Amino acid sequence: MFFSKWTLFQGGTLFGMISLIVIAEFFSLQISSVLSSDSYISFLLVLTFVLVCSSLISLFLIFHSKKSEQFLSHPLWDKMTLLLAFLFILSTLVFILAVIFTPLSDVIVVNRWILYLFMIYFLFLLNLFVLSIVHKVKKDLSKEKKIELSFVWTVLGMIILFFLIPSV
Repeated sequence: MFFSKWTLFQGGTLFGMISLIVIAEFFSLQISSVLSSDSYISFLLVLTFVLVCSSLISLFLIFHSKKSEQFLSHPLWDKMTLLLAFLFILSTLVFILAVIFTPLSDVIVVNRWILYLFMIYFLFLLNLFVLSIVHKVKKDLSKEKKIELSFVWTVLGMIILFFLIPSV
């Protein structure tokens, strides 16, 4: 069934992501002077954005697994790790080349919400990549448990990454 209560819940999570972008844009405009003086606060805000965004992505995937019986059961999911790694690398290269050779960086400076959309896109790809690894390793778990486990590993990986970047 295409339109069910799970579709409404998925719409709610998409609305939550849009609201998150609006809130992030509001905070970036209102407290930019505070953030420039204290990098620890901006670090925590970015970490909070990633945590909330990852949880909304995982909720979206959980609602999709409730809606679709065939989610995570297609044979393509066995090859999804390589496909998503290739898509992630290709997307990163296209984004970098677009920033270098087009006026995308100027557009992002004026419209910061585009940067938030790119962040959500890359977090979605990362979450799907981790989900494909969990799906490959833990075949006996339910779909919802796989998504929850992929959320935990994605967030832990991002926290470790964020703690390593400031020390470099």
